[in-house]
Amino acid sequence: MKGRTMEIHKKNISAAAVLSGQITVPKVSQEWRKEIQGEWDRIAKPLGSFGKLEKSHTAIGAIQQRRVPDLERMELLVCCGDHGIVEEGVSQSGQEVTAICAENIGKGQSCAGVLAAAAHAKIRAIDVGIHHPGPVPGTEFRRVADGTKNFLKEPAMSRAQFRTALQLGLDLAAECREAGVGVLGVGEMGIGNTTSAAVLAGRMLGLSAETVTGRGAGLDGAGLQRKRKVIAAALKMPDVNSDVEAIWCRFGGLELTAMMGIILGGGLHGIPVVLDGLLSLVSAEASERLVPGIREYMIPSHISREPAACRLAESLGLEPVLDAGMGAGEGAGAAMMMSLLRDVNRVYREAKRFDGYGMEPYTRYEE
Repeated sequence: MKGRTMEIHKKNISAAAVLSGQITVPKVSQEWRKEIQGEWDRIAKPLGSFGKLEKSHTAIGAIQQRRVPDLERMELLVCCGDHGIVEEGVSQSGQEVTAICAENIGKGQSCAGVLAAAAHAKIRAIDVGIHHPGPVPGTEFRRVADGTKNFLKEPAMSRAQFRTALQLGLDLAAECREAGVGVLGVGEMGIGNTTSAAVLAGRMLGLSAETVTGRGAGLDGAGLQRKRKVIAAALKMPDVNSDVEAIWCRFGGLELTAMMGIILGGGLHGIPVVLDGLLSLVSAEASERLVPGIREYMIPSHISREPAACRLAESLGLEPVLDAGMGAGEGAGAAMMMSLLRDVNRVYREAKRFDGYGMEPYTRYEE
């Protein structure tokens, strides 16, 4: 298994191989988990008293196979793309807002940019599918198409576009591996993408429109009703296969697909991936369905106020650290988690151990 791990980590990964089921991921080492947890238990504090943060920190070290996790170089990749479904009035903003926000994200001037700077993490805005004439300033131009189609009328994207966007995400993760990035974070920007994500969640988890529909960036009551009707219609559509590729080609987003590729690529290259909110969770759910076990490489940040987020976290078996009613998007929650991880890593490295106090350490009892 160890040899297979190294083989995966050295090679680039193709979208075709992932979709064919040829790729498997090694389990994260329990030995490394025990070693890092043992070091936490030497710190002069109640056992496990940093809760989910302690578990996340331990998971990062086990993924990296480092006794002291490497958080020196972290990058937040924000995938940006437009959605044709905005034609149905599911958002209070028009598509032009995606390009405006993407530019500010790339320049570090958005909420996520400010938070990434505070975490000493590099933020990158990736144009996967913005509907805009030419490159958007401040973004990396990796555009697959000028947005998706209106999925009530036709498939959101072609199979070729889906595979290209997935490959882009896999390649971005590989580039980060080559550059020595220790921790990846994911985020997104795309007007209308909570509608797409709600349909994807409903389709993958078998949930109703009432269960998955939220207000997104802030719809009023009438807007929420329109959005729920669109989602209900999409969930009732016949003749859509249940496999990930078919669902995503019909209802997905280019930026959500690229984010799926980053999550997969990060895990397959042994890089922990910090998730954001609803949009990254729906990409994470699809990633786990394509490569079972990849969830071990995911580090949850917060639980979004969008209703489908809890169901997705439960399906993945993830326990987000923050529950603050957030819905900022753009990777803001992931950036906040990166700051918290830096804080606990400093405690791990610098806090006095029991033997420094002349005390016997506490004994950990299995429950």
